Amino acid sequence: MATLCYVNFKGNAREAIQFYQSIFKGPNPEIMTYADFHDPNYQPPEHIKHLIIHAEIHVFGSRVMISDTPDGFGYDLVQGSNFSLAIVSNDLSKLKEAWDLMAGESKVITDFQPSFFSEGYGYLMDRFGIYWQFIHEK
Repeated sequence: MATLCYVNFKGNAREAIQFYQSIFKGPNPEIMTYADFHDPNYQPPEHIKHLIIHAEIHVFGSRVMISDTPDGFGYDLVQGSNFSLAIVSNDLSKLKEAWDLMAGESKVITDFQPSFFSEGYGYLMDRFGIYWQFIHEK
């Protein structure tokens, strides 16, 4: 199980990725846009389809995840506090157990459930105001 930093941007994630890539010279990131989002229960509005829903860069061997966070996604993004901790694990049951323990005293933004990119994903803000993402990764 790993804990990674997930940084959110207000529409300029692509520009940030290019900037960081020019500095850290990591491998070319895989970038998914909201247009790539495939969920029959949610279709992104046209005005955000070009924005990045998920990307990952490498900073001297460490993974940093990046996305654009449009308004109306359960919280207002504020520059300076635009990050979350992402717990990434290939052990779905252990991840779900940790989720259940933390979710009881937290503001759940996205329920832990299967998503188009994972067998289990959830997003919450804990009672201390820290955002956490729980991501099952094979």
